[in-house]
This record gives sequence, structure tokens and C-alpha cells, in this order.
Amino acid sequence: MTREILAIGPRSPPITGPGLKNRYIQAGLEAHGLDVTWVNTLETHPRTVLEILSETLSYDAYLLSASTKVRLGVAPLLATKLRSPDVHGALFPAGGEFADELRALPGPVRRFYLRTFSAFDGVYPQTDGLSDDLRGLLDDSVQVRTVPNLRPLPESGSASERPSGALRLAYVGRIKESKGIDDLLAAYERASDAGADVVLDIYGHFLPDDPYEDRFLDRCSRLPGARFHGKLPNEAVIPTLQDADAFVFPTVYDGEGFPGALVEAFAAGCPVLATEWNFNADIVTDGVDGRLFSPHDVAALSDHIRALAADPALLSDLQDGARETGRQYSVERVTASIVEHLDASGWDLPEPTVERSEAVATKQ
Repeated sequence: MTREILAIGPRSPPITGPGLKNRYIQAGLEAHGLDVTWVNTLETHPRTVLEILSETLSYDAYLLSASTKVRLGVAPLLATKLRSPDVHGALFPAGGEFADELRALPGPVRRFYLRTFSAFDGVYPQTDGLSDDLRGLLDDSVQVRTVPNLRPLPESGSASERPSGALRLAYVGRIKESKGIDDLLAAYERASDAGADVVLDIYGHFLPDDPYEDRFLDRCSRLPGARFHGKLPNEAVIPTLQDADAFVFPTVYDGEGFPGALVEAFAAGCPVLATEWNFNADIVTDGVDGRLFSPHDVAALSDHIRALAADPALLSDLQDGARETGRQYSVERVTASIVEHLDASGWDLPEPTVERSEAVATKQ
């Protein structure tokens, strides 16, 4: 029976999107009775990762949950062990470009890595679209199943009142041009000029020496009701979003996969106004838990903002839908599906105990 797993990849702290996902995966698997030793690549130099792996190849179960550099560096070493029928491996590719990255490799290198990744029992991307892409690349023996991002649900997901009457919009995430922030500010200004009673709160941080910072701060400061608050501590994101009415996600970032911010918004009961970009339409159901619009379509985003400001019943329905969607991404539900997938791919895992589940839940 498999009880001990060696896991490799970023694990927060420090806070990153993939790092948070991995922290919650570890907590959920430990709740199922597994002992997970995590090699945190956020704190470990890649050469040190290889040294650690060379010393710990006595494991018979491995979990690789990482982005490109770590994935390409570590997978070949693991594959030498995974070809044994008694050794198991699971790959959780971070980001939304894994299939495209494989296709872009030169022919002999691509074939090498396709054989390497096909040594894993299962590959678990975050969206159905990426799963479909990978099924066309990897060996048929590899189980490919979608495992979405995940977050702990708040104790209370009820919508708060709107004492001022203004629609409260929020954005949480990195502040950079490719996240569509200029489109957000333009749509907010357009909706306000058209008479919508709306305020906008923006939380996030800038890349070092990003020239966009000065331009953003200047424009934001000149918009009445638009407020920039800086970076939020991770533990404050969902509580802060519980005080908002809707979350705006106008991204056009090429590497967008399954953003944790969308899961946090749904957990908080915030419907999401998002671009139809990369895999957003796999995550946001238009008219159920949010609204979708074309990239850079400022007029459409402005119309969605005005509609929510003018129609409390519509907003309430979308908030109910967002809370329902958020339950799909709870730590308990997602890690239960991971355990089911691992069992189906040949892992022999123990049943969770009530005592262990309760103890691990307090660590999340």
C-alpha cells in the first residue's frame, strides 16, 4: 500500500499561484492518510533538487507539480524509476501551455519528452481543454484527467449588503499590462460616465522595474471611486472579496492557465466578469456565475458593469451561482478526485481517517 509520496514543485510560502495550489494538494492528500514529503523548488536551487532526488529514489510514489523548467529538468530522472511496475508517478503541469510547449520542442527532443511524460501513471492538467490537447500527444496508457485549481472555502459565503448602493467591483492579482488593467479602468470610467453607481478596488503588486507601474498609478488616481490598495496577504483575499459584489478579470496574458484568483472569487460568492481568453470559458459559465466578453472589448465590459449596477436581482442570481461553483473547487472535493484518479491509475492508497482529516484541515 502506498503511504509515502515524494512531491516536487513550488510550495507556498512564499506565495505564488502554483505554490498555493501545491500547499492545498499536500494538505488534502495528508487528510487522506498519506505522508507527503515536499521538495519546495521555490526555496531550492534546481541542482539541489536533483541531489535530493538522487538521495531519495527509494520512494515508490512521486508527484511532480511544477512549471516548465522544473518539469523538464526533473521528469527524466523520475522516469527511470517510473518504468518499474511497482513505482508510481503523477504529473500536475502548472500553467496553461504544457501541450504547446511539447509541440514546440525540436523533433528528437519532443519524442524524448513524450516518452518521459508517458512513464507517469497519470497527467492531471487544470482544464478540460488542456486535457484534450494532451490526450492527443501522450501514450494511450497514461491516464489524463482534469484536476482544477483548489482553495479552502470560507466559513460563510453569504453575500454582504450594499450599504452605499454602489456596485463594488474588485480585482486581485498581479498588476501588469497583459492582465488587461487598462481595459478595466477604461470600462469602469465608461460605466461611471454613463451614470452607473460603481466603485473599483484594485489589489496587487508590480513586477520589479515595470514601467507600467507609474502609468497605472497615474491613471487610477485620476478616476473617482477607483482605489489601489497594494498587495493583499493571501489569507485576506477571500475575506476581502466577500465584501465585494463582483470580480473583474480582463486578462490577455498568454500564459494564463487556471488562475487561483477565480477560485477565490467564487469561494467568496463573487461572480466573475472575464475575458474569453485561454481557458477562462472553461471556468466561468456565462450567465450562471459570471459574464464573458471578448479580449479588449471595453464596451462589452462596461455594459456588464452597468447591468449589474442596475439590476440587484441579476447580481444576486450570479452571486448564488458563484458560490455554487466555488464548492466544486474546495480542497476536500478536489483532493478526493485526485485520490480517485490515483487509485484508478494503479496506486494503492489507504482510506482517510476522521481524526487525520480533522487535524490536517486545521493546517490549511
